[in-house]
Amino acid sequence: MTFPEDYKDRVQKINEQLMHSFDVIQDKNLKAAMAHYPAAGGKRLRPLLATIACEAVGGEPNTALPFGVALEMVHNFTLVHDDVMDEDQTRRGIKTVHAAYGVPEAILSGDALFARAFEVVLDSDTKDHDLVKLVEILARSVRLLAEGQQMDMDFENAKNVTSDEYMKMIELKTAVLYQAAAQGGAICGGAPKSEEKALAEFGRLMGLGFQIWDDVLDLLSDEETFGKPVLNDIRNGKKTLVVVQALEDLKGPDRTELLSTLGNEKAPKEALIRARDILDEVGAIDHATKVADGLIKQAKEQLSAVKDSKHKTALMAFADFMVKRKT
Repeated sequence: MTFPEDYKDRVQKINEQLMHSFDVIQDKNLKAAMAHYPAAGGKRLRPLLATIACEAVGGEPNTALPFGVALEMVHNFTLVHDDVMDEDQTRRGIKTVHAAYGVPEAILSGDALFARAFEVVLDSDTKDHDLVKLVEILARSVRLLAEGQQMDMDFENAKNVTSDEYMKMIELKTAVLYQAAAQGGAICGGAPKSEEKALAEFGRLMGLGFQIWDDVLDLLSDEETFGKPVLNDIRNGKKTLVVVQALEDLKGPDRTELLSTLGNEKAPKEALIRARDILDEVGAIDHATKVADGLIKQAKEQLSAVKDSKHKTALMAFADFMVKRKT
């Protein structure tokens, strides 16, 4: 089993369903803005997770497809609004929605993606009882995402952020959608409560590992590979686990130099590179990488509650991919 190569056909199907869901939008400018990121490609990790989790508990993957597509819409809605807040100009190698269409259009397209996600779930053939649970999961996830995004912004101006606070923030901002994907997929597959709970925790832990590794990639990757500007987290003053750990360990001139660059939007590239080197030299990047690996190990342990199958093996490979990917 190789992940995600073995799922190219499924990703294509997800893409078709995702793009088809925009057909109800009559205004061509709004439709174009909504489809801007989905049309640029992507790994579709959240809908993939929903469908594989569904299979792992004995369900048919198509049963979880609408919920997975809805999660992808929510994910893209958050990207659109995040880019407006962060004033980023590129994502996935293309202009951000607000850079291409304007800020008002970006806000509207994000709102429409959010609303359309619920319509897609409600239009599915899901049983009424399960439908209520899926809508509850979706609504709760969006609320928690907003809380996580607010925490992330608050951290930029905070003098001290602890590792526990950072972990809580990424649980809300990132892990919640992976938890929703795995749990929703299990529900669509008719899983007993024990398997649903285990898969939800699998998704949560995997999402935490994903975000920490994403923070590391911002430091180690190049812009062409990563698909968006690198070292932006330093420029924007993001309190990632790498930065939090470094500030706990650093003293003297290196700490002062890092703080002078962190959150300095006018910092030259040389200063950003030097800040990255400081983070590396103090061992903070290595620490974050080990934490991410440990979370993935914990995630895979949750799968002991699920019967052995090729789909369970796929979930194992999925988890490993989260901290081995280059983008």
